[in-house]
Amino acid sequence: MSFTVVHTADVPASGAEHPASSPWDRRLNGALGITRFGLYEVDLPAGATTVPHDHREDHAEDAYVVVRGSGWLVVDGTETALSVGDAAAVTEQPERWFRAGVDGCTLVAVCA
Repeated sequence: MSFTVVHTADVPASGAEHPASSPWDRRLNGALGITRFGLYEVDLPAGATTVPHDHREDHAEDAYVVVRGSGWLVVDGTETALSVGDAAAVTEQPERWFRAGVDGCTLVAVCA
């Protein structure tokens, strides 16, 4: 098949996909047949956080786009507020994680 379409809500959230996964991650790779990069929808409830991690061993970079709500991207201890429409990228070295704001935060994450 040359393309695949899924509804993200049909992909179960799971914190077991890899060590940096949070229980709110929907790893879309398998459902879409993607093998060259990681694609996730992360739907954080109010105040929830993702797992702090870096990519020093696998040399991947992360990119994020906030599609609902707001929160903070924390990179090596420095917090940056993000809201709908904001995009951010983090290179392999720094530790990074997200914390959702009072209304929660949904973001799309690409790991490549």
